[in-house]
Amino acid sequence: MKINSLLVLVGLAATTSVLCAHGPGHVHSARERSPEQAAITEAVDVQETGIPVRAADSDRIWGVNVTTGWESRHVHYGVDESGSSGAYVNEVGVRIGDFSVNVWNGFGLGNDLVEWDFTAAYNVELGPVFLVPGYNLRYVPSYAKDSHGEEESGHEEHGHEEEEHGEDHSEHVHNTYGNELFLVLGTTAIPYVTPSTVFIWDLNNNPGGFLEFRLDGDLPVYDDIVSLQPYALLGLNFGYNTSEVYGLNNFQFGLQGTVAINDYVSAFAGVNYSVALEALEAIDQDDVFWVNVGLSFAY
Repeated sequence: MKINSLLVLVGLAATTSVLCAHGPGHVHSARERSPEQAAITEAVDVQETGIPVRAADSDRIWGVNVTTGWESRHVHYGVDESGSSGAYVNEVGVRIGDFSVNVWNGFGLGNDLVEWDFTAAYNVELGPVFLVPGYNLRYVPSYAKDSHGEEESGHEEHGHEEEEHGEDHSEHVHNTYGNELFLVLGTTAIPYVTPSTVFIWDLNNNPGGFLEFRLDGDLPVYDDIVSLQPYALLGLNFGYNTSEVYGLNNFQFGLQGTVAINDYVSAFAGVNYSVALEALEAIDQDDVFWVNVGLSFAY
């Protein structure tokens, strides 16, 4: 591992550990995601965008959320998997107490991307700190198609539109099925900002680790109707994207705007940019810009 990657890792870990000052709790309408639902979404990276993280209605032991939308590119841990034709994405989540189950799918528009994610997680709250262990079954049949075709042979390289990456990176390829364990650690102590750390390990790929430090904001703009969700994250590769370079993967940031149509339905749109760092440069992944729009229902 390179020395600068270790320094960044240690520095960010120290920064995250001190961001634990007490702050007011937030209890809002049921149309907003709870911290654990947001953590599940970011952990499996199915919609790596700005995420509202306020607490859901505390009077109900259960909740459900449905999201549908479009992404101009589907980006998974900094890797462009769809190309410029984008993807249609959907998510359904059910929460019963502290236990949550989510199903997400993405279908490429003008490309071969097909992905399903089945996620289960449990939220543990320790004052303003939340801990979310979970499991994600990732099924990507398009990987099997790519591995037998003539287009690409590298790890997640089917997302590149115009060039092949050859044999140099073919030793580490995602399987059609991914058995991914993840752990999220974060705090809601800071008003309007939720720092969190996510670690994920794909049991079907060894090594298959990925570590992410991120900040998610939720800023009210107008009367609890219009809000902004800026975010920034730093991803560190530990064999998930490539086994050639361990350390800095990508730096990503973006801004999403959300408009509440009523107490249960919201519309959102966002812009996102991922800067490829050492690990992604090793697999010839460039910087990526993309936009996303959609509708969400929560009760």
